[in-house]
Amino acid sequence: MQRIHIIEDDPEISALLSSYLDARHFQCVVSESAEVAYRRGNVMFDLLIVDLMLPGESGLEFCKKVRATSSVPIIILSAVKGDTERIIGLELGADDYMEKPFNPRELLARINALLRRTGPGERKTSAGKLSFDGWVLDLTNEQLHAPRNLLVPLSTREYAVLSILAQASPNPVSRDELAQLLIGHDIEPGDRRIDILVSRLRKKLTDVDSKAQYIRTVRNQGYKFCCEIESSNGTSSARSTTL
Repeated sequence: MQRIHIIEDDPEISALLSSYLDARHFQCVVSESAEVAYRRGNVMFDLLIVDLMLPGESGLEFCKKVRATSSVPIIILSAVKGDTERIIGLELGADDYMEKPFNPRELLARINALLRRTGPGERKTSAGKLSFDGWVLDLTNEQLHAPRNLLVPLSTREYAVLSILAQASPNPVSRDELAQLLIGHDIEPGDRRIDILVSRLRKKLTDVDSKAQYIRTVRNQGYKFCCEIESSNGTSSARSTTL
């Protein structure tokens, strides 16, 4: 049974949400603040649902701290309307964002889409390592190591984007394809979640090495991984570094 940590200070919402998810075979734990959530940790949870307006430390700050050390999937729930908080939340590492009031069935669909990315079935199909320019993408353990074996902390979706683009190389992957693979549904015109996610991944790469500009934007096509890749079986192929 998969475990979901609900960080929500409204007892009515947390009770309704946990009851709804419990009935669908999830095990839910509720924390009413970031402080309580920290004490419970994230290692034992498969997904976090975080309210934005928590007492004390905000949901945004909580997400930022969690993402610095963990790749656990995070969905933000917020009564705040508009794009600003949504964009900030995604930039700080949340994997998805829903405004209150929300449809529980839609939330369930988004939870399942995220968990499919981290489920045991997918981990079994991803095996081996991809090496490029001194970096190693470990498909078995879902980790990225920079030169000198430095572990680069990636969120679930950041890792997924890198894995998808690297394995598709030298072909580009469209935003719509990424949305279907990562979110499980089409994105609306003007929805910048995929662009923000790619931007966040690029920053993590260049924070380690300013020359690590491996993800290029291909006009009217999407994104493309541009570097020579060698798989763990010793095969390699040249990847174009120009568009």
